[in-house]
Amino acid sequence: MPPRGPDAIDRRLIERLQGPLPMCERPFAVVGSELGLAEDEVIDRLRHLLAQGVVAHFGPLFAGAAGDDDTKPDDSQPAFASLQVPAADFDRDLITATFSGLPLLARPYEALGAMLGASGASVRARLASMLEDGTIRRIGVVLRQKRPTR
Repeated sequence: MPPRGPDAIDRRLIERLQGPLPMCERPFAVVGSELGLAEDEVIDRLRHLLAQGVVAHFGPLFAGAAGDDDTKPDDSQPAFASLQVPAADFDRDLITATFSGLPLLARPYEALGAMLGASGASVRARLASMLEDGTIRRIGVVLRQKRPTR
């Protein structure tokens, strides 16, 4: 897409992505369906908004910085059956993998799972659990903060 400011569709997309991202295999298809857009258009528009600096981040918004008490994994949580690592290691790896953003692909949770050696379903389940316990505030966009003019 050529350089341009956000249009009405971009603004609707941003507003929608400030709410929860669906925890399903193809979340951008669901968002697109809600907005009357194709899955590819949702992904392309989000990539453009990130590239233009309108959106600063897209992905999980953690309760604190990595390593803060708010994000320390609970070692008592059971590991996923499909994983051969303790839950704490999976949590740490998941936080690290998503800290710079969620993959802008049709199946972002599956892409994360491939990076971590887990299933997309395991990633979705763990992110949902982290949302529920407050480790993650939400999964969505963070707008670029406007600097005050003098």
